[in-house]
Amino acid sequence: MTPEELDQIAETEREQQSHITQRINVCVAAGCLSCQSRSVKDALDKEVAQRGTKDHCQVKGVGCMGLCSEGPLVSTSGGVLYKKVEASDGAAIIDSLEGAPVSRLVCPTDVPFFKRQQKIVLENSGVIDPDRIEDYIAANGYTALIKALTEMTSREVVDEVTKSGLRGRGGAGYPTGLKWSTVSKSVGTQKYVICNADEGDPGAFMDRSVLESDPHRVLEGMLIAGYAWARRKLTSTCAPNIPWRSNGCGTRFARPSASDCSDRRSAARASASRLMFASALALSSAEKKPL
Repeated sequence: MTPEELDQIAETEREQQSHITQRINVCVAAGCLSCQSRSVKDALDKEVAQRGTKDHCQVKGVGCMGLCSEGPLVSTSGGVLYKKVEASDGAAIIDSLEGAPVSRLVCPTDVPFFKRQQKIVLENSGVIDPDRIEDYIAANGYTALIKALTEMTSREVVDEVTKSGLRGRGGAGYPTGLKWSTVSKSVGTQKYVICNADEGDPGAFMDRSVLESDPHRVLEGMLIAGYAWARRKLTSTCAPNIPWRSNGCGTRFARPSASDCSDRRSAARASASRLMFASALALSSAEKKPL
């Protein structure tokens, strides 16, 4: 995967999206799925198909929108957020795209819960389709990886992370730059970058939000870490009994259910695998770059 190829994928996706004038995003993360958001999306898809407006009206499954207690959540291109949506509300929501919002479903966003948020890691959550690598690339995904591989040495990547002041979010606040520097200096012929996706704390629901809603951000971070440490192997681990929503990446972060293994996701997994393979080759050759 070259920078030019990445730019071409992004440009193609943006061109296709430019023809869409009406958008309806349906949360399909675990919280809303447990409230039957899949049936809401199916109903919206059916309504759009019946009206023959697929050419300019898009219904998209997206990641977590934040207020899980009010799910299923649906947002529109008009900036309206709907709460506790049911499948029977599909027609009314589509009608509202060219008229007034459906007042009984409106979820206020001018409240402290939303106004005090500044999304950084979660900036793509609720916006992109986590099952489509093209959607992530169009949102400037994998550009940081390309920059690291083509413009920076492994040491420069570690130094950049150190200067950023990035810290762990597990409670101890351990400096990420110090951790990366220590690992990069450790000896050993075979090492691994491991994504600890086992969110085992009672009631915990933060890591899975990123894994479900923006999985390629996690993969990109792992690839950058692998380059910074000059490592060849990347893997993930999780508790097999956690009923997380499956994502469309080549790497699974949870045990998939039968319904997750749909043909619709094959293309996304294949695309992710190709990018991972190309990146792995780049990592392999990059190991020879001087520090």
